[in-house]
Amino acid sequence: MTAKQILVLVLASTITFLAILAGGGYLYRTNPGLLGLPVSASQDGTAQPPKVWEVELEHLTVQVQQARQHAEHLNDSLRQLSERVMALDIQNRQLQQQLVEARHTAEQLRRSAQRDSLRLKNLHVLAEMYDRADPAEVAKILAGADNSYAAAVLRLMKRKTAARVIEHLPKDKALAVSLAALDQH
Repeated sequence: MTAKQILVLVLASTITFLAILAGGGYLYRTNPGLLGLPVSASQDGTAQPPKVWEVELEHLTVQVQQARQHAEHLNDSLRQLSERVMALDIQNRQLQQQLVEARHTAEQLRRSAQRDSLRLKNLHVLAEMYDRADPAEVAKILAGADNSYAAAVLRLMKRKTAARVIEHLPKDKALAVSLAALDQH
């Protein structure tokens, strides 16, 4: 073989080798799966960059998910606030009922105090009248009266006059009236 033939053969072999090498490099870059290599999305030559609407859709999907989470949080807060409002409403009704009862009790106490004051005033008037009356006549009146009433009247009368009235009362009535006077304040 001549030098010229050897040179052609080396040149042909080199070109073939470079062509195979270039083809393998091309396959490696564009479709590594044909070479038995794993294919990643970034190496996949067929993978297209995402379209604008796909990017926007993904962005909107994330926003929708965040909005749902926020809405769930707001619903939980609303439910808790509603429960608290209902509890406060129940408590308010109970307090209103207690207020009505307290006002009613206060009104009853006021009326009772007014009634007691009026009775005491009337007892003072009666005691003054009985002080001026005949002790025997007063004893006849008090003999038929309730023991606590008779004791209250006698206690408001002058001591000297009350003693004369007790002298004219029957002994059992005088004792009962005296005992009733001890129980009164």
